[in-house]
This record gives sequence, C-alpha cells and structure tokens, in this order.
Amino acid sequence: MTSSIQGFCGNCGARLMAGANFCRECGTQVPAGLRGQHQTGDPGAYLPSTIASNGTAIPGELAPMGSRTGAWLISYIAVQFITALPVVGWLLSIGAFFWTMVLYQRGQDIGARIVGLRVVRDTGELAGFFQMWVRALASMISFIVIGAGFWTAYWDRDNRTWHDKWVGTYVVKSGPEVDDLPGTSSPTAKAIFWISLVLMIILIVALMVFLATLFASLVDFDPNWGSDEQISTRSGDMPSIHNNI
Repeated sequence: MTSSIQGFCGNCGARLMAGANFCRECGTQVPAGLRGQHQTGDPGAYLPSTIASNGTAIPGELAPMGSRTGAWLISYIAVQFITALPVVGWLLSIGAFFWTMVLYQRGQDIGARIVGLRVVRDTGELAGFFQMWVRALASMISFIVIGAGFWTAYWDRDNRTWHDKWVGTYVVKSGPEVDDLPGTSSPTAKAIFWISLVLMIILIVALMVFLATLFASLVDFDPNWGSDEQISTRSGDMPSIHNNI
C-alpha cells in the first residue's frame, strides 16, 4: 500500500499541488485527506481550478480560444497598426515595448492585459519575465510554419499552442486565484534570454556596419573634395564663356 508524506507524492516524491486529484509527475491518485494541506508560500499551496489532460494541476481556469484569439489580435494587429501611425507612431511603439516588458513580469502582454488573461507555468506559478521572453521567441516558430503552432491549439484539449508546450505554460483567465501568484522563470529560460540578447546586439551592430559600407560604396567619396586645389582644378576644367565669343 502506498503512503504519502504531507505535500509530497508517496509514490515518486514529487511536490503536490493543493486540490490536485493526481500527482502531476507519476499520475498517482492523491488521498483526499492530503489535498490542500500545503504550507503558505509553496507554489503547491495555490488552489487549482483545472487539472490538465496530462494530470498537471493548473491554478485558474483555462482560457477559451475566443479570448486567446482576441488577445492575439490586440497584441499583434491592433498595437502594430497604432504604432504605425505617422509622427507619434514611434513614440507609441517605444511605449508599447516597455509596457510589454513590464507585463512580462506577471505573465501577460498587452492583449492579455486588456482581455483578462495570464500565462502560468506547469509548476503552478505565473510565467515570469524570462519565461515570457522565451515564449515570445518560440511563438515565432509557431507562426512561420504557416501559423500551425497557433491554429492547432483550437483542437488541443488544453488550448495549448506549440510554444506553450515547449516552454511549459498554460493560458488561464485572470482571477484572485492566479493574480497574486509569484512570477518565476526556469534557469533555462534565463540562459536563453541572455544568449538571445547578445545575438540581437551582434546582429544590430553587423547591420549598422553593412549599411555604412553600402552607403559608402554608393556615394562617390573623395577625401580632397572641397579643398582649394580641388575647386581650382574643377574650375579650370570648365569652358570659359569668353572663349566662345
């Protein structure tokens, strides 16, 4: 007979989430008397509203695809349209970027904020800044494959996109049971963030060098241009109007 230590699975030793019927690691059923008996501050102490198809206990209620689609349209269509406005567009673009970076700390972007959604990790916490950054990078792959990484979520039992599965996240509705959760990121996500940041800086510098080289090759650059000798030489090459009279 399998016994359980309070807060941990008696079969595999994994930490249990409060209210979970099954261990998210091995699937062992959790005795009713042990549910919800975790210490405050423990990610497992937050009462989940959903058990995912793989047995993972998720804080909050899974967001419907209609809400997720609306959030995506706001973040990637409406915001891009607004930031493309003349004159003020670049200011709005900078503002949108920094607002997104702030929202990333608590599992949201602009669209999710407006619609009322949050991204949570499979550890029972909100996706933190680094986790959201890596999720955004992974979403590019979901998009370039004819958007398959997005539209396949409509047939997924947990409404998860490819990038959700890759980084271990779920999208849920905002609410008291999730809004106060801590935002965390995995060590892998932190490492990928710094690597991607360095690569971005290298690409920007390389692009600037390329554009400068291209501009120099298109312009007839003469270091003596504008000197007295150069002006005198060019003036002597001009036909005199008096010689033609």
